[in-house]
Amino acid sequence: MGGQETRATPHALHSMDQKTRANRGESQMKKIIAGSLLIVLTMVPALMKSPLVAQTKIIFWTWNRHDMEVKKRLFKKFEQEHPDIDVEMVIHADRYQDMLKLAWDAETPPDVFQIPENTLVALQVEAGWLMPLDQWITPEFKAQYMPGIFRNHVSVIKGHIYGIPSGIFTAKLFYNKSLFRKVGLDPEKPPRTWKELKEYAQKITKAGKGRFYGFVIGAKDPWVYSMNVEWMAMVAGGTAFNYKTGKFQYNSEPFKRALSLIIGLKRDGSILPGMNSMDDDRARLAFCSNKAAMIIGGSWNLGVFIDQFHSNVDFGVADLPVPDEGRKGLAPAFLSSQWGISSRTKHPQEAWKIVKLVASKEWMTEMVRAGKYIATIASVNTPENLKTKGMRECADLTYHKFYPPDPEEMLRLEGPDFNNVCAGIVNGQLEMNKALADLDKRLNKALSRAIAEGKIRLEEFIIPDFNPMKK
Repeated sequence: MGGQETRATPHALHSMDQKTRANRGESQMKKIIAGSLLIVLTMVPALMKSPLVAQTKIIFWTWNRHDMEVKKRLFKKFEQEHPDIDVEMVIHADRYQDMLKLAWDAETPPDVFQIPENTLVALQVEAGWLMPLDQWITPEFKAQYMPGIFRNHVSVIKGHIYGIPSGIFTAKLFYNKSLFRKVGLDPEKPPRTWKELKEYAQKITKAGKGRFYGFVIGAKDPWVYSMNVEWMAMVAGGTAFNYKTGKFQYNSEPFKRALSLIIGLKRDGSILPGMNSMDDDRARLAFCSNKAAMIIGGSWNLGVFIDQFHSNVDFGVADLPVPDEGRKGLAPAFLSSQWGISSRTKHPQEAWKIVKLVASKEWMTEMVRAGKYIATIASVNTPENLKTKGMRECADLTYHKFYPPDPEEMLRLEGPDFNNVCAGIVNGQLEMNKALADLDKRLNKALSRAIAEGKIRLEEFIIPDFNPMKK
């Protein structure tokens, strides 16, 4: 008897096929899950190492270009420590105030921005641009700064703090030691008087025979006359505003003599040609390129020479030369790098973290070490931190003072301002006495109007015992 053949029915075959496919699908699913898990596990270390996606962007505006590399480095460090904040720095070195107004008109102002170190701040407060910082500033916070740093009409408006200045700039004469040596002048003896300044400039220009000159001014932008005329008038005892009478006094001997000094340098050919076609950057570049031996500027020039231009020029730093009969006033020192918070920021707490950072001892230490400014926290200005070339001389405040604020920036002046008037006088387009008298007349008229409108209280600017030689 033969054996019975067993046949698989169609139903059995279908059932077996289902099981096979199910097993195969389960196997594939396990492989997919395992593969996905492997990918996730592989990504975890990378995710742990990379910063979290920034949740808050803070727009930070400044007009300072000379210290941008230091700022970038310190902001990068801050972002690593605060991965939830992204700082976007915007630099408007030219026409900063115009660009800022455009941003406000477009309702897109920055969260944190550099504010002036003069009475223009009062106008920004009046326009509603700035947020008071009182909620964050404690007595302990203020105590770390030099006395007098939080000044009325500059950082404090009507009893409220709107700005924190982190730096100090000084007015100095920078001179090219290489050119001094080349013409037989002692490189360690810069000119001390206006007479010596003229004599040195003439001697250097004569020896240069068109290759280099004694002095340089980049007057394409007339604001440089604040340095070359007003600062020199101040060491002659002059101030634009008379703190005793409450009147403007540009039409005075110190300003006329300072203007005459510049006119004389131009007339005898001691100034590098093309002054009206070059801006201050090009003038400083000419100085660094050994085309000019002397230039007047602020202590911010150190950062420009060394970092912006990467120049190896052998330069010296000296106090501003004084009138031949002697000093009659101290040179100006200025609060700088003052920071405020926009009244429209949507992130006030994060914005305050940025202001607190740029006004911190850590931030100032890096800036001082890099030769960018003198710190408003006195403990930062140590010999160990003042090692950048020229920094110790720039930090010497012996013959400098913080002049009281005056109301000029708060006025709606009709017609050309001081710097444009100076440009007209130096270029022979305006007669000095008439132009300065007209400037005073227009300023005092604008002052009277502001007082009548209740925008200015003149008594807040009057100092009966003011003395330009006393700090």
